[in-house]
Amino acid sequence: MTLRTSEPLRPGVRKPGSVTSGPERGDRGFTLIELLVVLSIQGILLAAVVTSFTGQLTAHSLQEQLGAMQQNARAAMTLVIRDARTAGYDPAGMGVTGLVYDPDRLTIAADHNGDGDLSDSNERVVYFHDPDRLILRRSTGGGGQPLAEDVQGFTVEFLDAAGKATTTTTDIRQLRISVTARTGKRDPHYPRNGGYRTHTLRSVVTPANLGL
Repeated sequence: MTLRTSEPLRPGVRKPGSVTSGPERGDRGFTLIELLVVLSIQGILLAAVVTSFTGQLTAHSLQEQLGAMQQNARAAMTLVIRDARTAGYDPAGMGVTGLVYDPDRLTIAADHNGDGDLSDSNERVVYFHDPDRLILRRSTGGGGQPLAEDVQGFTVEFLDAAGKATTTTTDIRQLRISVTARTGKRDPHYPRNGGYRTHTLRSVVTPANLGL
């Protein structure tokens, strides 16, 4: 019996019984549908990141504005109170009228250096509000210089010894002061006050030199 020796296959000749298959998945890449799905997922993730980042920037900007607004109100109120407490200081006995009733402004007089007149710096101070420019102004005789910006309201109520409102200068013993500051930019998501957030400080001042 003669044994048949298998011969090597020639190029282009298939081995008997073998099956030709198509290219492997790694060779053929991704289909168009798969690419569209991947791009859609990436778009959703990118939109989420951008939305989150934008929200953080908006919140940070709002916090900065709120901080500036509150600081603005505190700084203005602090200076008004400091001046108001000295009203009527009169060591020379010249008869200083410490506070004068005026519904539109606050006038404070004090003889700080005791020389018998009110001609020196900061011895006659006037506070008044500029509603058109939203500025609280302070005048010491040379015009009203800006004290605080973005001030929406500044009110002063004059009180007598019983704590009741009075319009008589000689009866004034106390002051009820209110300062309302607002943010420098409007918030489109804030429905009130035209989109501007506000912060109000109130204080009652009893000058020691008015005899209460």
